[in-house]
Amino acid sequence: MERLVVNLSRVMGVIAALAIVVLMAAIVTDVVTRYLTGSSMPAMVELSESALVVSIFFGLAWAGASGAHVSVTLVTDRLSARLNRLLAVTVWVLTTLFVSWLTFATAGRAMNATGRGETRMGIVEWPTWPLRWVIVAGFLALLLVSLANLVRALRGRDILPAQIDELPRRDTVAETGEHASL
Repeated sequence: MERLVVNLSRVMGVIAALAIVVLMAAIVTDVVTRYLTGSSMPAMVELSESALVVSIFFGLAWAGASGAHVSVTLVTDRLSARLNRLLAVTVWVLTTLFVSWLTFATAGRAMNATGRGETRMGIVEWPTWPLRWVIVAGFLALLLVSLANLVRALRGRDILPAQIDELPRRDTVAETGEHASL
């Protein structure tokens, strides 16, 4: 299961990176068009905003699975292993609860926006309801990372980022008799 969570996070991270490329291309295109013609290109602002939403929310899970979030160990380096484990379990329980709430709340908002066919009025009418589902998907993937880290903390293992090579595979589980980590 951990392998699935990490691979899903990686795919979403690649999509987030591609969204940043789209964001950059839209901005460059708009700037060049504005310089050459004196007016903005239609839908570039809306496209940029949409790409920004995708890059942020699809990047959350990959940041969590790869350890790209900022972390400071100034206090935890001075604590015992037992206290660190208790702290890790507490943090990941709270994180899982909070991200669960965020996922639930944004899913409700996405359903409402989809039902209304929510759009943004600008130079062009731009549908925003699909972006609401991007936010839900991003939080859902982050929730899976949080659950994986909670299980790892409960078992006394280091939280993600785990090296992919260290994650058990089905074929090695049968050979070694080990159980999968999730």
